[in-house]
Parts: sequence; structure tokens; C-alpha cells
Amino acid sequence: MAVTVQLTGSSFRDDNMTFNTRQLFDEFGKTGLITEHRGEESTIDAISAIETASGTSLIFLDNLKFLDHVVKTKPAAIVTTAENAEKVQSLAKTIIIAPNVPLAHAIIKQRYGDRDFKNTEWGQRHPSAIVHETAQIGSEVVIGPGCVIGKNARIGKNTVVMANTVIEFDAQIGEDCVIYSGVFVGYGCKIGNRVIIQPGSVIGSEGYGFAQDSKKHSHRIPQTGIVVIEDDVRVGANNCIDRAAYAETRVGRGTKFDNLCHVAHNVQIGEDCLLTANLVVAGSTKIGNRVIASGMTGILDHLVVGDDVILVQRAGVTANVTEPGIYAGLPLQPLADYLKNQAVARKLQDMKKDISDLKKKLSERPST
Repeated sequence: MAVTVQLTGSSFRDDNMTFNTRQLFDEFGKTGLITEHRGEESTIDAISAIETASGTSLIFLDNLKFLDHVVKTKPAAIVTTAENAEKVQSLAKTIIIAPNVPLAHAIIKQRYGDRDFKNTEWGQRHPSAIVHETAQIGSEVVIGPGCVIGKNARIGKNTVVMANTVIEFDAQIGEDCVIYSGVFVGYGCKIGNRVIIQPGSVIGSEGYGFAQDSKKHSHRIPQTGIVVIEDDVRVGANNCIDRAAYAETRVGRGTKFDNLCHVAHNVQIGEDCLLTANLVVAGSTKIGNRVIASGMTGILDHLVVGDDVILVQRAGVTANVTEPGIYAGLPLQPLADYLKNQAVARKLQDMKKDISDLKKKLSERPST
């Protein structure tokens, strides 16, 4: 059964919330996220780490190597797989079966254990916020201290805009978004629904475009396009996504950025990508769907990275990558080749010595 769960702003947590496991099963059992409720009904007041659980905690157990901690902490309820259930049945009042425990962890904690973004110490709109009279602000939008929201900007319902964020004129932000403190959204840029943008990120900074004259003086080419971020994207802290020169820089639905990533002008990124810290993508490159890039990946301009490509080991992409697979290093190689070459590279000093010794022996042989 496919899991079909979509949380919206209505699921922002109440700090005083407690829930029982039957309520949990009634909510998520029909989605396929959890499939069975065994044992007694338990009242839960905390979602906890396995090591720090109490008798009123719900925990998630995907790996039996943590079983000793469960024995000590005796949680009220355990979410685990059917395969593990028999081994933990006696350790908690309630056992909840989940085919995918990490996914259950993510969705259930979003529902019951997340930060309540809408419950701020400042109220719904802080008096220091500057909101242009033409801006369209949806219902239940929270606007924190020092925010500036420009002419004709639009913010959808249930969105939270935290302190000192700037949303320039004509920018659009969808529903149920969380825009953290110190974010900049440039003019005309479009942000979808349920987007999270972490502190210090810049959406719609001017792309890096210059022309040089005969004396090598650089002259700015105005970047007048926009950035489009589709639904369910997460942008980490201190990211920079540049606006296009003329059309748009686009990030596809469901893509997740780590911190400290840079996306240059005109880049197109597909859906459901996982892009980790220090990624740099140069201008006009196209990245497919479900691409994974590990830390410090670099991709040159005007390239194509196809669907289902995984880039690891500080990958440096200098040519198109069209076939799915795992690639590593610079120059970029299939992972199997990279590992073989690295094994050889670790022995280069020994190989150099062997060659020097061989050359010496050859030079000492008597001439014939």
C-alpha cells in the first residue's frame, strides 16, 4: 500500500498536546504509514530518543542494536517493523507496526512533536514590521519583528515569516510556508506551498554576469529574471539561489537543500533531489530528478546531470552525466573505478620508490 500523507499548516503542534496511540492509528493507519496497533492503548506526552525515553514516551525502533536502551527506558509505545515486533512486544504497552520506520518517524514527529512556528512571543504581526499597503497577506499569516514586505507582494495563508526577513515587491510566497529569520526574497520571485527557508538564505540575488572590454574591465549584465521554487522544497541556512538573466532559475518540487549551497543563474533543478552542504552549481546547468549530491560537490556551467545520478567524494562535474549511477571524485568517475584508483593512489609513494630502485639497479648493470 502506498503511503499518501500530506501535512499542512493545520498540523503545527500545540505545546500542551498529548495524544493516545489509538488516535495516532486512526489518523495514519488509513494512509499506509502505520499498519497495525498491538497491545493496550497508551497516552503519549513526548516523542523521545530511545536513550532518554520515559514511561509516557513514544519511540521509533528500526534497528535492534538499540534494544538494550529500550529495556532500560521502558517507553509507553514503540513504532517498529513487523519483523522486530515479536522481539519488543514485552517491552512496551503498545506496539505500532510501520513498514518504513524512518518515514513514520518523520511524519508522526511533524504532526505531534514539531516546533509550533505559529505560537510566537510577538503575536500575529509585530508592530515594527513594515507591510506595503498593496501587499496581499493571507489569513493566519504570522509576521515577525523588523520584517519588510514590499509593494504587491503576496503571502498565502498559514505562512510564518520570522524576524528581519525582507520580501521585495511583486514576490509571491505560497501557503503553509516557514520563512526563518533574516531571509531575503527578491522582487518577482515565486515560492510555492509548504516551503521551508532556513535563516540567512537569499532567494533571488543577482546572478554573476559580466562582460569585459579590451582592457579587461568588467561590466555588469543586469540579471532581470526570477527564481521559482516549487512546492515542498526545503532551503537550508545561508543558501544563495541567484535569479536568472532573463527567464527563471527553478528548483523542482520536493528538493531539499542542506546549508551553505550556491545555485547560480538560470540553473534548473529537478524534483526530489537531496543536495548537501557546500554544493556549487554554475550557471545554466540542468539537474534531473532524484539527484543526490554529497558535501562539496561542484558542477560546472551549461552541463546536464541526468535523473537518478548520485555524486559523492567531492565530485567535480566537468562534463554531462547522462546515465544513472554513483559517480565520484575529480575527474569524475564511476564509483567502482574511483575506489580502484584511490587504492592505487595510496601506494604511489611505494611505487615511486620501487621504480627508483629498479632504475638504479638497471643503471648499475654492466653494459654488454
